[in-house]
Amino acid sequence: MREQQQFELAATEQIYVPKGPLTDEEKEGIILAVKSAFLKLRNLYDKITPVFDEYGFRAPSAGVVARDLSEKIETSIIQHCRTFTRGLRHADLARFNKRWEVKICKDSGLTINQSSIIDGENYIVVNYKNNSRVKKIWVLWEARDEFFSVRRRNSNARTVDHSKARVRVQVIYKSDS
Repeated sequence: MREQQQFELAATEQIYVPKGPLTDEEKEGIILAVKSAFLKLRNLYDKITPVFDEYGFRAPSAGVVARDLSEKIETSIIQHCRTFTRGLRHADLARFNKRWEVKICKDSGLTINQSSIIDGENYIVVNYKNNSRVKKIWVLWEARDEFFSVRRRNSNARTVDHSKARVRVQVIYKSDS
């Protein structure tokens, strides 16, 4: 019975092919941009952690510096990939007149602001662990509102529902560790 259910699921699932897939050079540029930014972050943590410890505080997490980190990654992507430019409207980046966003998220998910309007933009998602180790880099192609959790009154965030979005997810880097 289980094999039959898996077959039915596979038969109904569509394979998504983006209109303008990333080239190998673009993937390499994105990976280089992310790894470079996180290497700088790791070097920063090596320097500041002892100072924070000396004064009895914990160093800020990568989540706290995520906005600055994503801006560094965006700038670096533009430098390494000639097909990417500064974003359109409120988007971080643009590629072939499509909106792209860079998101830094701990562990394995994607979290967006609840007020975000989802309208076909593409997300470059960087999942990290231990504040400065890149775990995975993936792209969510042409995002739809239904790919994310429902809006809630008492929350300012929405998370990606991997079961709904998986056909539009392309992993471009995964750490061995």
